[in-house]
Order: sequence, then structure tokens, then C-alpha cells
Amino acid sequence: MTFLRAAVLALAAALGALSLAPATAATPAPDYLRTTHDGTIFEVTDDDVVPLTFAEWADRGFPSFRTASTVFEKVLTFPTVTAVTTFDRPGIQLAEDVTWDQYRAAGFPRVTTLAWSPAIFVYKWGTSPELFAQDSVGDIITLSYAQWQGAGFPSFTAREGGGFVRLSWDATGGIAYLCDTAAGRGGRLTYDQWTSLGSPTPMTVTRTANDLVWRLSRGPELSYVGAMNLVYDPSGRLQPGLSNRALTYREWVGMGSPAPRDRIPEASGNLACGQGALSAWE
Repeated sequence: MTFLRAAVLALAAALGALSLAPATAATPAPDYLRTTHDGTIFEVTDDDVVPLTFAEWADRGFPSFRTASTVFEKVLTFPTVTAVTTFDRPGIQLAEDVTWDQYRAAGFPRVTTLAWSPAIFVYKWGTSPELFAQDSVGDIITLSYAQWQGAGFPSFTAREGGGFVRLSWDATGGIAYLCDTAAGRGGRLTYDQWTSLGSPTPMTVTRTANDLVWRLSRGPELSYVGAMNLVYDPSGRLQPGLSNRALTYREWVGMGSPAPRDRIPEASGNLACGQGALSAWE
């Protein structure tokens, strides 16, 4: 009896010890969520969000999925639309710029316009009080006072060494970007270049630094020499000149009737923006 009793007591003690051992919680099964704009299926756990390839989804036995919670946003008048997907379980957000096809695939959802984004860079040129905003994609818009105010008056960078000019007497309406306004270095912009820069308002001048009037062989014909007669190349390569810009008497007077030069000085013959110069898209 004594031996049997001891065995029973030992078994009871062992069972008691097992009952006191902490239970290990089972790992919660992952959730599967799909984004509508690109069809990606994400495996969502308490700690992470992992996009799956089709093969990975197949390896898991094609688990069913729900539609992820995604909102679509844009900032001010920038054209880029961003899909912001929130995964509540791990507390993670993913943001991705969407293409037109992806926006259409999502069913043309409503897009919320935000007043600002910390990714936007604001600056001004030395030839105008206008402010410009550039987003992370590189798009540029002119920033109105109301937009600047609505954003909380973010600070801006002054690019005082460069800017945009037009010649008051030039009926062609050309606009030149000057990478160095003090030296008159720069070149004429195409319309597409000008609009991609936010359509900056040019400063109207009669001429820029180192513009001159050239007279060939002391003849009666006068020609304009200056940045407006160069093609602006943002790469910093040698900027080709446009065709010879002959001046009429009225245009010469509009320039301020500068004395014609028989020879082009070095400063006026080297007006291109070279390597390392301030780019219009910097």
C-alpha cells in the first residue's frame, strides 16, 4: 500500500506541474489583402506586410483575400496621383504613385486633393517674385499666394543667380533662361521647356549683360548677339546658335541704340551654360 500510495502521489505531483506550465498561444493565421489598382496580394501578419508573387500565393494554396483599404491622393495641382494603402493589423501604410491604367483598374476612385506634402520643394528665381513648387517626380507648378498660405507658408530657396527674360523689342516673344544673370549666360527655351518649368513670367528687358550689336565688315546690316539667339541645353553641352538674328532699325533703337561692334569680345562669344552651371530644373 505504501508503494502504491507513493506512486499515486508522484503522478498527482507531475500532473499538477503540467497544469501550472504556461500555455503557448497559437500564432494567428495571416490575412491576405489585395490592392485594386495593381492586383497585388499581400500577406499581412502582426508585424509585417509582404507582397506575394503568383507562385508564392499558389504555394500557400490560393488563400482567399479581401480588398485592401486604399485612398487616392494628389497634392495641389500636381498631376501625380498616389495610392495610400493602410494595413491596420501591423499598423503599416504603403504609398505608391499610380499610372492612368492603374487608376482606371481601380475603378476611377475619388481623388482627395491635399494642401501640401513634405516632399515638395519650393523656390523662386531672381527675375520674379513668383514661387514655384517641385514634387518628388520632378513636376513643377507655379505656387499661388493662396496655395502657399494654405500650406502654412513653407520656406523657399532663392535662386537669385538665375532667371527668365524676354526682350522688349523682340516681336517673336522668345523667352530665355539665364543660368547667370550677371554675365548674361543662357539660352532660348522651347515652349515645352517653358511650360515644364511652371510657365515662369519672364522679366522684360531691352538687353541682358553682354548682349551686343554686331556689324559685319562695317556694312549697314546689324545683327543681335546674345543668349536669346542660343538654344538652351540643360545638359551643359555646347549650345548651338539659332540662325543669324538680323536687326531692324526699330529693333536697334529698342535695344537702346548700342554702338555696333566689328568684333565679338570673348564675354559675348561665350554665353552658353556649361557643365556645372545652375540648371533650370535644379
